[in-house]
Amino acid sequence: MSDRRGSTLTASSTRTFAGRIKSLRPTAMALALRSIPVGFLLTGVAIAPATHAAEDTLPTVDVTAHSDTNTTGYVAKGTTTATKTNTSILETPQSVSVVTRDQMDQQNAQTLNAAVRYVSGVTTETRGGVATRYDLLMVRGFTADTYLNGLKLLQNNQYAVPQFDPYLMDSIDVLKGPVSVLYGSAQAGGLLDQESKMPTARPLHEIGIEFGNYAHKQATVDLSGPIAGDDHYLYRFTGLVRKEDGQVQSTLNERIAIAPAFTWRPDDRTTLTLLALYQHDPRSTSYGSVPPQGTTQPNPNGKLPSDFYDGDPNFESFNRSQESIGYKFERLLNDTWAVRMNGRYLHLSQDYKSVYGSGLEPDLRTLDRGTAASSDTLNTVSLDNQLEGNFATGAVSHTLLAGFDYQHLASGYLWGFGSAPSLDVFAPVYGQTIDPPALSMNHVSSTQYGLYLQDQARWNNWLLTLSGREDWSHTDTRNDTFGTQDNQSDRAFTKRAALTYLFKNGIAPYVSYTEAFVPQAGTDRTGKAFDPERAHQYEIGIKFQPPKYNMLFTAALFDLTRENLLTSDLVNPNFQTQSGEARSRGLELEAKASLTDSLNVTASYTYLDTKYTKDNSGLAGKFVAAVPQNQASAWAYYTLNRGPLAGLSLGAGGRYTGTTYSSDNSFEVQSFFLVDATLRYDLGRASSSLKGSSLYVNAQNLLNKKYVASCYYGSWCAFGYGRQVFAGMNYKW
Repeated sequence: MSDRRGSTLTASSTRTFAGRIKSLRPTAMALALRSIPVGFLLTGVAIAPATHAAEDTLPTVDVTAHSDTNTTGYVAKGTTTATKTNTSILETPQSVSVVTRDQMDQQNAQTLNAAVRYVSGVTTETRGGVATRYDLLMVRGFTADTYLNGLKLLQNNQYAVPQFDPYLMDSIDVLKGPVSVLYGSAQAGGLLDQESKMPTARPLHEIGIEFGNYAHKQATVDLSGPIAGDDHYLYRFTGLVRKEDGQVQSTLNERIAIAPAFTWRPDDRTTLTLLALYQHDPRSTSYGSVPPQGTTQPNPNGKLPSDFYDGDPNFESFNRSQESIGYKFERLLNDTWAVRMNGRYLHLSQDYKSVYGSGLEPDLRTLDRGTAASSDTLNTVSLDNQLEGNFATGAVSHTLLAGFDYQHLASGYLWGFGSAPSLDVFAPVYGQTIDPPALSMNHVSSTQYGLYLQDQARWNNWLLTLSGREDWSHTDTRNDTFGTQDNQSDRAFTKRAALTYLFKNGIAPYVSYTEAFVPQAGTDRTGKAFDPERAHQYEIGIKFQPPKYNMLFTAALFDLTRENLLTSDLVNPNFQTQSGEARSRGLELEAKASLTDSLNVTASYTYLDTKYTKDNSGLAGKFVAAVPQNQASAWAYYTLNRGPLAGLSLGAGGRYTGTTYSSDNSFEVQSFFLVDATLRYDLGRASSSLKGSSLYVNAQNLLNKKYVASCYYGSWCAFGYGRQVFAGMNYKW
């Protein structure tokens, strides 16, 4: 059963808004720092002033862009994700969280889910600790899309779903709520944009080895710097090899990944970066489940162990290969205008077979099972072209962004379901004869393109953001086995409006409204094609960035509604109608601080009220499955710089996930609290001959809490991550 829903090289220095610029390396992306008044240096080019009307009234805000030295600590003040211009988080009128490379390293995040565990509004354990082959998570109670370098990772809505290792990434941006106004078709929850490690002008060399429980073994390499000492030509090479047992018995996880990149900077106005990526996952852990009886609910026969396996090792397989090549191009045309171009081609091939449980018999020990199989190929092309201008009309300064993007997907897949022998869950016998399911040949081709326009207008301390976009999409589907064919075309307009006030003390309250849409395949009982699902969000929030301190505090209240959801047709239950609706209302609090070079802290709290408000199948008024009402987390990492323990770093954190509900709300899944911890020692503090070397140990779910992470589809539940312990060594030179 298919149940998933699931910056380029810039300056190495700190950029400063409204009146201050520090040592700036040449790059065209600096044009996107639209708060710098006209007349200051931009990518090393002197620009004649157009106006100074706003530069004396806006507060001074230090912004660290994506750089060749990376953001230090946990506070990334600048992001391009929410506006596609390099805007400070303080000035971004929508909730966005950035997980930096430092945070990922210190928490030893090895999946996207693990990387965003401490982010407000994100529910990461919707499939527990088993289904690591896909990034299955929710943002603000709904599905979110994954992106790579600002371009959507397209999928075929079956099993061909791209996934890349977080070790290859420099940061992860989480933009919460509808995002269609800049990105086109998008899920209501938002997006997670993974930013690749980029070539650096400063030489960087790092290798690492790591071991852990579940027979975990891993080796990494990260190399970067100028080619032959010429900083017009830069390179980066990142690689990883990993092998480990799955947390479910009889399963394995294997991965090899490499990501080479090359940057050419022919002059101060131009940057071209080529990015390639190859990842092969010859094995992946279970995609199964456990029944609620014996896990979250009583079972007279006993409790199931947390490593229970509902499949069969002689039948199951998973093999996925992914290759991509892309580019980032930036060119400063003149003192006012710049162009940016971003593109990627991605190929994915995958073979998948699985046995899955479908529910217990009345004896509460015999598990009925079925089979699923798929052989997929996926080819995608994604393009995004932008024109940005920075100018003034009287007392109002503008950052105007116009763009055109294009997405194309072509996929062919053999796909089918079958039956499998039942299994005694308390005395399982594996290696049974299982016939592969009959497969049908399917093809899907989809194209989407859109035009968007955005203006970030400033007057004194006010910032008004207005955005609009028109999208066109077309999808063709064909089943060669049954001789069926269908096509569907959609068109949608989305918009965003937001107002921010910037106090000189670093406080920035804002209000915003934004929209999203997702095309839906199929027709109702009259033969009318379904309209796209629509979503809209109202958000009010406040952000605080104390001057002279590397801290960021955010708070947001939001009301997010999904409309045109498919639900049962009351006239003819064999058909669906678009009268469904779901709503998520909530509060998000988040704090990030790098108080000194020694102390990094992140903390968050989320309250979510996520329910179906309209539904014909009995879900109206019920909670969305696997979404907790309350979540909280806190993490601190401290390095001792003096005394006999100088060079020792200690990190610890806790994560609380509140009660969740099954898909029909017939039972609850208990809350849980998990503890993480880490120790690291810089060997160079003990001996100069060991400079650049460090040892570390990391534990996730340190207390080995046994818990069910979520239940979905009524009869499917998933155990959460057990204790994971990693020990390793890094060497940098």
